[in-house]
Amino acid sequence: MSATNKQVRKEAELEKARREKEHREFKEAQELETLRRAFKRLNKSGNGKMSVEDLIQELDFLGHKVKRDDAALMIWEVDDDADGCVDWDEFRAMFYRIRDDQTGFEPRKLFNVVEFIMHDKNLNGSMDLDEAVTLLYARYGRECVDEHVKAIISNDDTEKNIKFSQYAKIQQLAAKSKNGSGLKPGATMVPHVKGMASVVDPTLAHLMQ
Repeated sequence: MSATNKQVRKEAELEKARREKEHREFKEAQELETLRRAFKRLNKSGNGKMSVEDLIQELDFLGHKVKRDDAALMIWEVDDDADGCVDWDEFRAMFYRIRDDQTGFEPRKLFNVVEFIMHDKNLNGSMDLDEAVTLLYARYGRECVDEHVKAIISNDDTEKNIKFSQYAKIQQLAAKSKNGSGLKPGATMVPHVKGMASVVDPTLAHLMQ
């Protein structure tokens, strides 16, 4: 290969790397802005801190009833300064920590709610079914997801949207199909700080996946 060809190839590789970097940064900025909107939606009072009452109100809007103690546990798991609320810094740290978690030990209850809200583009308490399935495929694999989608989503659902309760149920079943126990590989159902997965109310178990 001539020196000229090597230079051309090097420039092409650099240009490709630059474009990939720009695309990655654009996607990251988009995700962060969507996360900000999710926090604003959950912070009903607008005081910069999401409270237990805020979370209960949002879950009620999503058609998902929870006990106050269960909602308080979801807040407590990510409330690093123990003030009974979740501020923006705690909210953002929680999202990226759990999004990138490979151990299975991070409590996911609040994350699952936030992820759903981030994809509720019409602000009507539902998520596009295709988007939901794409997320679940990436997390659990197609084989572990398809059978549960068919069982839970009606074939005559012309709107092709999914509610939070359906999304959470499919996650729970897909996780069990993939890992047997519903845990990620290497994880165990033991009490741990900011988790208490083994003692949570069974009615909230689907949010633990």
